[in-house]
Amino acid sequence: MITIFTPSYNRKKELEKLYKSLLKQDIKDFEWLIVDDGSNDDTNEYIEKLKKENKIKINYIYKKNGGKQSAYNVGLKNTKSDIFLCIDSDDILKDNILKLIENDFKKVFKDDDIAGLMYIQSYINNKNEIIGTKFPENNFVDTYYNIYNKYKVVGDKLIVLKTNIAKKYYFPIIEKEKFIPEALIFNRISLKYKFLCRNIIAAHKEYLADGYSNNYFSLVKRNPLGNALYFKELYYFCPSLYNVYGYILFSIYGKKKFKNIIKYHPAKIKIFFLYFPTLFISIIRR
Repeated sequence: MITIFTPSYNRKKELEKLYKSLLKQDIKDFEWLIVDDGSNDDTNEYIEKLKKENKIKINYIYKKNGGKQSAYNVGLKNTKSDIFLCIDSDDILKDNILKLIENDFKKVFKDDDIAGLMYIQSYINNKNEIIGTKFPENNFVDTYYNIYNKYKVVGDKLIVLKTNIAKKYYFPIIEKEKFIPEALIFNRISLKYKFLCRNIIAAHKEYLADGYSNNYFSLVKRNPLGNALYFKELYYFCPSLYNVYGYILFSIYGKKKFKNIIKYHPAKIKIFFLYFPTLFISIIRR
């Protein structure tokens, strides 16, 4: 069975579009798992109404607001199916795509080197226009990190994970922060696993004015320690000065002391020489 997981915060109106797309699927053996991250827009009443319609299986969990990544952790913890598909509340699945995903999953299910599947996406208002670029070829296999960095693929992709592998990679929770780049988890997965990539449109995205994608820099600046951790781990893939700079910059935004910034990073000499120029830049950018 497939779990379609949706983290949601005050997205009652957008959830209706996603729900309608789930009704247009060619299989019904799936669960829609919604983790409500503390909404106050009557999302719970709307979901109760959908559950009474009894057209698809719905599992609704309400939690205190803690950010998308904490909602992801709750969703993953409550997933019992073999396939874990995360789709945001303001996006929709392509009509009749779940059967194809299920069949593709059968091809990789017994391959211990494959963590899951990746598909291209398009825009809701233009379903034939893909977001970013395609993979180098159809049925392409490589790590998440290499796909985006070695082969320069760009744009949001729909990622479908083997649940047993996904459960090895929960998001770290940082006190007083509510956002960590999703790439942190997928880079960690890249250390051991690859993805089967398909040049098939599987979902359609909408970039809302108050969504994560349109407010990325503001988000990471308000949640700096998660981004500092992301740059620290990125250094192991690519030991560039830029990744050291990113680690220092967001550590400064997170009010970490210099001795701790240098203590918990392998490139101590680079940090020593880059710290004060980065401190100056952080003061200017503030």
